[in-house]
Amino acid sequence: MTEIHKVAGWRNVPGSQMTGLLIWSLAALAGMIALVIAWQFVEPAPPTEVRFATGAPGGAYEQVGSRYRDWFAEKGMRLEPVVTAGSMENWDLLLAGEVDAALVQGGTAPPAGGLQLEAVVSIAFEPLFLFYRQDRIGAESGDGAADRLEALVGMRIAIGAEGSGTRSLVKALLAEIGLDERLTETGTELLSLGGAAAVEALRAGTIDAAAFVMAPQAPLVRQMLATDGLGLVEFSQARSFARRLPYLSSVTLYEGVADPGLNLPPADLRMVAPATYIVVRRDTHRSVVQLLIEAAQRDRTIHLVGTGNEFPSLDYTDIPVGEDARYFFERGPNFLHRHLPFWAASLLDRLAILIIPLLTVIIPLFRIAPAALQWSVRRRIFRWYRQIRVIDEEIVQRGVPRARLESDLALLERLDQDVSATEVPLSYMEEFYNLRLHIAYMRQRVKDALAEAE
Repeated sequence: MTEIHKVAGWRNVPGSQMTGLLIWSLAALAGMIALVIAWQFVEPAPPTEVRFATGAPGGAYEQVGSRYRDWFAEKGMRLEPVVTAGSMENWDLLLAGEVDAALVQGGTAPPAGGLQLEAVVSIAFEPLFLFYRQDRIGAESGDGAADRLEALVGMRIAIGAEGSGTRSLVKALLAEIGLDERLTETGTELLSLGGAAAVEALRAGTIDAAAFVMAPQAPLVRQMLATDGLGLVEFSQARSFARRLPYLSSVTLYEGVADPGLNLPPADLRMVAPATYIVVRRDTHRSVVQLLIEAAQRDRTIHLVGTGNEFPSLDYTDIPVGEDARYFFERGPNFLHRHLPFWAASLLDRLAILIIPLLTVIIPLFRIAPAALQWSVRRRIFRWYRQIRVIDEEIVQRGVPRARLESDLALLERLDQDVSATEVPLSYMEEFYNLRLHIAYMRQRVKDALAEAE
């Protein structure tokens, strides 16, 4: 009787609907919890703007920045080239967090640069062009040509502005030949002057020599190669410098490569060249790294020194290449980025981690939920059948007291009312009507037993 009264507690209550709602609610809640947990591992959206430190106005770095800006614009992201004095300032801006990426010259990395920053890709050799006025070379040089750095001893030399990579490289080379400690006694003067200002001073004769680290196709290089009275130092010790300073390479500037029409330079020249490479902060978004790699790989710049096949490259960097950069460089764009707009591919890339809870939690839960609902409904029906079986076993026994039979009949009538008032899904109507038929059958048997007991 106790269990029947428990069943009666569902009277006039849509029990199957409540149970179904509870089951589906629990499944939805578990799915939401799984999604919230997975969301913690979804990386932030790519930035809308990237600040990219380049170099002095008119230089090769500024040209690279302009080409990269156009590539980023095609992908729906704004890249802002930041004009600077050169590599040394670029490192400072990166470490201060004022820019996201920068072009730098090999050999200029600060000691702690690799702790906060990482290399992306090297893009070109940029030789050291050391121009001088031929009329300032001593008579012992014969035709006014210089093939050693020592030939410029006693001159006023523009070595680039403060913060430039050119200045850093020239000082390193002077230190290699021991001239850095003998500047005063030799009358050699190093001036903080670079770019177009150094070119004008050299032409005007207010300085004797000027150093530039830039691509051979740069307009300033062609101008100076074509200027009468200016010579270019040929580094006969280029291989030695490259051996002693790992960030340098020995390259050849071939005859006529800068301007075949004017045959500039007029002869092959041995030179030293650091590599230019891209650096980013370690917290720079991986989509920015990917676009920088793609920009470097699509850049149509012709490399006039080296074999022409070295760049872009993961070599020639002072600090380690980041894992994201290495991944994108070696594997290239994935399927999504090859066939979808950048913003859409990036969004799907970011949300891919949500597939894990979808496959492992949500889909299994929603497949289990119908089975759980079915079990719940059948469990309720089976509980009613259990009461019917108890009564059936009593009827089979002979000599059941009349009072007990009357109690069983009352309970069956109440059970019939409770079942009638209970709502079940249409898919379970067969079991539902079978139950009612069996209740009616048992009521008749109890009535027959009562008649026999009279």
